[in-house]
Amino acid sequence: MLRLVIRLLFIQTYVYYMHHSEDTSVIKLTVAAIWLFDTLHVSFMCYTLYYYLVKSKRPLPVAVVLNRYR
Repeated sequence: MLRLVIRLLFIQTYVYYMHHSEDTSVIKLTVAAIWLFDTLHVSFMCYTLYYYLVKSKRPLPVAVVLNRYR
């Protein structure tokens, strides 16, 4: 799952850089930063899910079960 999402993000970024080469360097750096942060976010979310659902033998935290993060 993580590999698929990261590949899709990479393909989107690659297509942007190929089709919008006339954009300023500020916009290109912004796209690169968004790609980096989005990749990190997906990686951390996948690790968190793996940790709580597979690796950890404890039940989920109460806040997650009760959906208190909204």
